[in-house]
Amino acid sequence: MAAPTREAGTPGGGDGTTSIAREPIARAGHWSWQASAGTARCLFFGKPVEGSAEQDVLAELERSGLEVAILRQTHSRRVLEARPGDCGEGDALVSAHAGLALRVVTADCVPVLLASATRIAAVHAGWRGLRAGIVGAAARRLGADGACAAVIGPAIGGCCYEVGGDVAEEVAEEVGSRSVILRPGDGPRPHLDLRLAARLALEQAGVEAITTIEACTRCDSSRLWSYRRDGRGAGRNLAFVWREP
Repeated sequence: MAAPTREAGTPGGGDGTTSIAREPIARAGHWSWQASAGTARCLFFGKPVEGSAEQDVLAELERSGLEVAILRQTHSRRVLEARPGDCGEGDALVSAHAGLALRVVTADCVPVLLASATRIAAVHAGWRGLRAGIVGAAARRLGADGACAAVIGPAIGGCCYEVGGDVAEEVAEEVGSRSVILRPGDGPRPHLDLRLAARLALEQAGVEAITTIEACTRCDSSRLWSYRRDGRGAGRNLAFVWREP
C-alpha cells in the first residue's frame, strides 16, 4: 500500500511545500496523477489499467496538439534544450516553447517537473543524478525570470530504498542534509529518501513552491512500476510537463 499523504494544498511542513493525496485516475489506459507547476501542466503515468501501451499516452497528447521531446537517460547531470523527438543523451530537458511536452521516464528514480515564468524543465533524478547535481543544474537553466515552481512525482520511498552507506552519505553531502538518510527496521544498511533529496536540491536552487506526489513505486505494485520490485521486467513510469499551445 502506498504511504498516506496530506491533502493537496495543505502545508507540507511549513516550508512552502504541498502534497497531493488524491487517488490516481485512469487516463489513456494508464493510472495517472496530475498537478500544476505554476502555469505549466504536469502529468504522471504509471502502469496500464488493461492492455494499454505508452503509444496510447502519446496519442492522447498529440490529439491535444502537443509535440513530445524525449531523452536517452544516462544518470548524468547533463541538461539539454528540448526539441520535438529524440533530444540525445542526458537527464533533463528545458524549453521555452509552448505546445512541447517534455518527457522523462522512471522506474524508482524521481521525476521532477519545473516551470518558471517563461521556461519549463523535466528531470530524471536517481541517486547518481542527485549526487551529480542534476536537479539544481536544471533549475538554474530556467533563468532568473521569476519564481519557479516544481512537482516531484511518484518515486521509490525512503520506506523501501535501501542503499550502501557510501551512496547515502554522498547524496546527503550534495543536498546539504543527513535528514535524507533513514534507518527503518533492523537491517544494517541505511535507507535513502530520494524525494526529500530532490526537494532539498530544489530549495538550494531557490525553488520555493514545491508539490510532492507521495506515492512509493515499490509499495504501489498495482499502479506503478518499480525496478527494485520487478527487476528487469519492470516497465517505465512516464512524466510530462508542458504549457498549452
